[in-house]
Amino acid sequence: MRRIGFVLLIAILLTGLCAACGRIYSLAQLGGARQKGMYPNAVAGMQALIAQGYRGVQKVEIEYSGPNSFSGRQPHVWFVVAKVWADSRADGRPIHEQGYDLPGSFFLRVNEGWVYLPEDAFPMVIGFFMDLFGLEGR
Repeated sequence: MRRIGFVLLIAILLTGLCAACGRIYSLAQLGGARQKGMYPNAVAGMQALIAQGYRGVQKVEIEYSGPNSFSGRQPHVWFVVAKVWADSRADGRPIHEQGYDLPGSFFLRVNEGWVYLPEDAFPMVIGFFMDLFGLEGR
């Protein structure tokens, strides 16, 4: 019986530690994203990324802009996909041989607007902790 109590205590402590780390990570990522730029909507954010990431942009078409989840979960986590016709990428690399690039980016809604988060920042995980701790307005 003692052993079960000890295992249960460890499980509760680990759950609390994971939740605390998730909250701290999410707040740090959202804070850093705010400092890099706030946008009135996800499409405006994508257009700003395109303006920074491409040279000689001739045309942009938004292919998709909406919640990343088709089930409606995490409505504050959006994914935007655009077709971009341009001379080159800002880093000098050429556009795809088909004549356009097809970039996609994550944007999360916060109280002041929308912020961009790269995939390697785990935006879906941050979206989960935003739901869990009510961070959408932070």
